[in-house]
Amino acid sequence: MKRLRVLQILNFWRLIPAYMCICMAPVEVKHVVIEELYHWKKCDKRKEVSRFDIFSGLMLERKEYRSLLQYRFNRGVAKLLLKVLFPGMETLYINTPKIGPRLFIQHGFATNISAKQIGSDCWINQQVTIGYTFAPDPPIIGNGVRVSAGAKVVGNITIGDNAIIAANAAVVKDVRENEVVGGVPAKTIGENVEHKLYFGENEGIRK
Repeated sequence: MKRLRVLQILNFWRLIPAYMCICMAPVEVKHVVIEELYHWKKCDKRKEVSRFDIFSGLMLERKEYRSLLQYRFNRGVAKLLLKVLFPGMETLYINTPKIGPRLFIQHGFATNISAKQIGSDCWINQQVTIGYTFAPDPPIIGNGVRVSAGAKVVGNITIGDNAIIAANAAVVKDVRENEVVGGVPAKTIGENVEHKLYFGENEGIRK
């Protein structure tokens, strides 16, 4: 915590205006951002207690969070200010028109998230590609989906709730709810029983 305090002092000039963007955000945006803030604390196993400390830690240490926060603001002065004060991860691309709350990006290096839509409580790792093939539409990702490192999920397909895409899998067909797939091309390798991220509306992540 001492290290965080030092970083807060040194970066006070940019943390305060960035935090004010959240405080003055429209109600619907503010609700999602604050909920996501505590969600990232839980997933990232952070020790900060106060909202400002959690925000400071994530903004100073997790560029993936910066990119997601900028996405939540969509456009306008707040988004521009956040980009100037806290640039996001350069190799993380979020090009999805609709993303549900509580998305967690654990290491966003070389990751492209270009889905048609993504549900709530999803978890995406590094070097993931979610995007297009020859089909005009990209994938639809359900709630509580975990996409592991290096996986490719492409084409006009649907990934069901609480599905798990194993590391380096290449998914080009629909994946059923709770199905675990892996390999190239991806095939069923199990059922998700113990690692579900989504338990229905208003319940969020449980781990």
